[in-house]
Amino acid sequence: MPKALLLLAVLLLAARLGRTQQPNDSLTTGQPLLDGQTLISAQGTFTLGFFPNGDNTYLGIWFNNMKPRTVIWVANRDAPIKGGNGSLTLSTNSLDLLDRRGNSVWSSSSFSTNSPQAFLLDSGNLVINDSMLSEAPNPLWQSFAEPCDTLLSGMTIGYDKSPTIQYMQLKSWKSVSDPSTGSYSITLDPRRRPPELLLFNDTTLLYRTGPWNGQGFSGQPYLKTTNKLAFNMSVHDDSAYYSFTSLDSSVQWRFVMSSDGLAHRWYSNPSNDAWVEYWHWPQNQCDSYALCGPNAACYNDVCRCLQEFVPKSPNDWNQRNFTGGCVRNALLSCSSANGFDRLQHVKVPDTLNAIMVGGKSLDDCKELCLKNCSCSAYALLGGSNCIVWSGDLVDVVLFVDGINDLYTRVSHNNPSHPGPSVATIVSVSIVGVLLAISAILGFCYHRSRQKHLPLALEQDHAPGSKPAAKNLDLDGIRVATNNFANQNCIFSTRSRTIFKVSCPFR
Repeated sequence: MPKALLLLAVLLLAARLGRTQQPNDSLTTGQPLLDGQTLISAQGTFTLGFFPNGDNTYLGIWFNNMKPRTVIWVANRDAPIKGGNGSLTLSTNSLDLLDRRGNSVWSSSSFSTNSPQAFLLDSGNLVINDSMLSEAPNPLWQSFAEPCDTLLSGMTIGYDKSPTIQYMQLKSWKSVSDPSTGSYSITLDPRRRPPELLLFNDTTLLYRTGPWNGQGFSGQPYLKTTNKLAFNMSVHDDSAYYSFTSLDSSVQWRFVMSSDGLAHRWYSNPSNDAWVEYWHWPQNQCDSYALCGPNAACYNDVCRCLQEFVPKSPNDWNQRNFTGGCVRNALLSCSSANGFDRLQHVKVPDTLNAIMVGGKSLDDCKELCLKNCSCSAYALLGGSNCIVWSGDLVDVVLFVDGINDLYTRVSHNNPSHPGPSVATIVSVSIVGVLLAISAILGFCYHRSRQKHLPLALEQDHAPGSKPAAKNLDLDGIRVATNNFANQNCIFSTRSRTIFKVSCPFR
């Protein structure tokens, strides 16, 4: 082979290798990232690059060593590049994604610096810093501030109302293979205090975690800080942010709002680089928002009215349609004679119609409720946050274990005879229903046996004579008793020698 051709082949191979490999974890001005190139974080945990989906191409970040590829962030999820050949360029005021014609399909928020540099960190965060500053307290821009469907360790979601309301929320993919924005989202609502996570399908609320109680969410008593995970909520007057921290560097965690409408928490198995599901919610029917309607509680997928409440529509409840909830059946006058029924281990009601007052004890909270004629319940969260509800109590759930109690207002104060908890009522009711069903089945079985036994109507006979047994079918008995008239029926079992007739259910 001529030397010129050999040299050309070497140059083409080098160019191809340069195009498909990018050993650095950073990007500078004048150094675009092309389709086929990648940035890899310093310890090889995450990769930034282009990935295809049919005829569309996306720029994303994924776990470097996990199989299959697990994408945690997509820049242009709603503006795919058609036909590939995109490029990522860094300028002194923005990070821009261009299609093959040089048109911008996505841009970061603007910044201003003469020496920007983009880094892919081992946290999965793509950040832009001023390379001339040795220590930058805050990046000029970061991908963690624009989450998609995944929350990683150290990442936050929440809101900031200053100067204008801004939300950081998780939004699902449209499908498992389509990263465009789906209909499910997880967010925090500044109208609800203390803050909680809310799962929506478009604008329909499907699930709420219950308010933050200082240790976790009142509706998720099973999720607590361990030696593997720590959960955090940063709350200020105008902002609230939720995050979690992985305490084991050998294990990766991710919290995902999936396209199936479930929020999944996954962790990596270091032995085989596979994902294992740790938890997901919603879990059961009680997790469905307001399943039992107002003024009712859900326990083990069973709805029961709160004390001094009855079903608004008994017929609907008998058909397991609980959306109408319950209404008060006892006169409640506003006086100091009112009392409170204590419900233990609960997800407290939706706080949309509640107020929070800090720095209160449990007794202070009780007095605060008694002095407010519209107060329907109170609870103390986080040791000193008094929550007072007005009006209906919606989405109350009881657990076998939990740390929050709810005190619902009742017409009289009788501390020596506190009302039973909803969990107790539900348990007793279930036992009662099972016993009633068993009795009915037993009676029906007994009746079916009687229908096939030889029956004889009691008749007069001379002393010492034997009564004549006569076999009668059911139609004959019906005629003899005038269609089982009560005056012709004997509601007893058999005598020593004669079977007697018992009337069936009508």
